[in-house]
Amino acid sequence: MAKHLGWILLAAAGTIQAQTGSSDVVVSRGGIAITLQDIDTYLSRVPKEQREKFIDSPQRIRDMLNNLMLTKQMAEQARAAHLDQKPEIQSQLRAADDDVLARARMNEFMASIKVPDLTELAREQYLTHKDLYKVPVKTDVYHLLISTEKHSDDEAKALAEKARAEVLADPKKFAALVEKYSEDTSKATNKGLIKDAGSTSFVVEFREAASALTRIGEISPVIHTSYGYHVLQLVARSPERQQSFDEVREQLTASVREQYIAAQRRDYVNGLNNQKLDINSATLDTLRDRYDEAGNVKVAATPAKGSGTPPATPQKP
Repeated sequence: MAKHLGWILLAAAGTIQAQTGSSDVVVSRGGIAITLQDIDTYLSRVPKEQREKFIDSPQRIRDMLNNLMLTKQMAEQARAAHLDQKPEIQSQLRAADDDVLARARMNEFMASIKVPDLTELAREQYLTHKDLYKVPVKTDVYHLLISTEKHSDDEAKALAEKARAEVLADPKKFAALVEKYSEDTSKATNKGLIKDAGSTSFVVEFREAASALTRIGEISPVIHTSYGYHVLQLVARSPERQQSFDEVREQLTASVREQYIAAQRRDYVNGLNNQKLDINSATLDTLRDRYDEAGNVKVAATPAKGSGTPPATPQKP
């Protein structure tokens, strides 16, 4: 935790401890206290990867304390007004308890899963799908672009052909010709060098032209894409390579571990779902008439005391 945040909480806790004698209380107002346990519960709902950033922000901490205090104050007012005794509120509280307990049970189950040694399963997946673990050909090229946004199509093509002719005359000058001719805005940072030019990050015409180059220093034909006309020169090329199992062992083992845990979770949930349901059909059939158009439960009309039609008087035989 950041030092400045530590001082915020320690100062607050120290003040309250002097007043209440409790080291767990962080802040209080009007007899309502926020404890370290309240903060733990709040932070447990923040994704793990975001917690460090969250608790390093004094503004977020202040907002959290204000929100917790407001919630506790309103809840206390609700109890004072006996709202917690209303049947519909009690039902919602029970549902909230069920949600919390269900999550706790799932967390407990997931923590109880014993993952066996999955090395052989990972090896089997590797041998079955070896093609997935090939490092593809990697091609680096120098790149020169004449843009069709700045020239007509014919002018751009002619300029590209002129630049290519100069490259062919002296291939060692490609970098200088990039500076002279290329209208690719990225040349200011990459000087025309495009790495892994055969990857799917590039338009198909470009990557196919790059992949077709096989000899270091080889110059491509003029290539047309939606950006304009290009000339390429091969700088480096590494061939396709099959990765060994040891190279991908960690990646594969992590993958099969996730699959194993997911299968255990799925089996656990299916085991609960597959238990027999006892259905009260008569009650179930009332659902379609239980709610009004706004989705609220209809309140059954109860005759007021002393009103309504009196019961019929039995007739003497």
